[in-house]
Amino acid sequence: MKKYIGKRIISFLIVLVGVSILSFLLIAWSGKDPAEIIAHRGVSNPTPEQIEMIRAEMGLDQPLPVRYIQWLSGMFTGELGTSLTTHQPIVKDLHKYLATTTSLVGMAILWIIVLTVPISLLCARKRNRLFDQVTRGITICGICVPTFWLGFLLLLFFAIHLKWFSVLPSPGWRGFLLPSFALAVPSSCSLIRIMRSSLLAELSSDYVRFAKARGLSANRILVCHILRNALPPVVTIFFQQFGFLIAGGAVIESVFSIKGIGTYLVDSVIAADTIAVSTCIVVIAAIFVVANFMADIINRLLCPWMVREENDT
Repeated sequence: MKKYIGKRIISFLIVLVGVSILSFLLIAWSGKDPAEIIAHRGVSNPTPEQIEMIRAEMGLDQPLPVRYIQWLSGMFTGELGTSLTTHQPIVKDLHKYLATTTSLVGMAILWIIVLTVPISLLCARKRNRLFDQVTRGITICGICVPTFWLGFLLLLFFAIHLKWFSVLPSPGWRGFLLPSFALAVPSSCSLIRIMRSSLLAELSSDYVRFAKARGLSANRILVCHILRNALPPVVTIFFQQFGFLIAGGAVIESVFSIKGIGTYLVDSVIAADTIAVSTCIVVIAAIFVVANFMADIINRLLCPWMVREENDT
């Protein structure tokens, strides 16, 4: 296990370095000049000398390798400069907006767990019956539905017609209920289908027939024996969805007027804030890679016999 963790940490660092280089270069070559944008904010018709002065103050007149090294060192020291959109230190913005997005995604994960596990177990228990067939139709629709459209429907029904929630974000956990549910629905629907298939595949295993011969009830076999063996593919997809929730939360944040890392990234792209954009991309990539790493570790803890099979092969 230690050797495996060491290899994954090395690959994790390589991926982050590659993402940082690609994001920095692509944004630097995007064609937008941050110095020109800042100059036009202060003066309607700035002169080339004024633009060059701002470019020199921001360090944009230096070669790309030098700028990349300075930015990379700032990632470790926490000195990333000031955001062009909020006029606050980028590190402070990341701490603020990432905390908001983490709260949103955390509640979405709770929705995913609450919806996925019991519905998948019921579908496997009532295979090809009415509940299973209706659930399959609903999950297909849930996978295809756009999250922003679902978010508008939730606001229209619960905030405008029923007036249970406010259109503007409410303080505390109540303000995350509707957006987290809208964010969780597509992931929950896909996970329900995956978990149902995994459970049904395990139902035909030899240990299930042996458990039935011992006189164990179908519910006990399903929950105590089959569920654990059916979890590895579900855990893998779940942690992959975690990375997508962080990156894809920008749409939901825009619909529900939530200031999170997604909206901060979009605003930074519009403002051509190269440092803020590159930092956000690296942070999101790090979360995605760590989530996949956690999925592998949890799968190995859940099913240690899979590790022995890999070593034998």
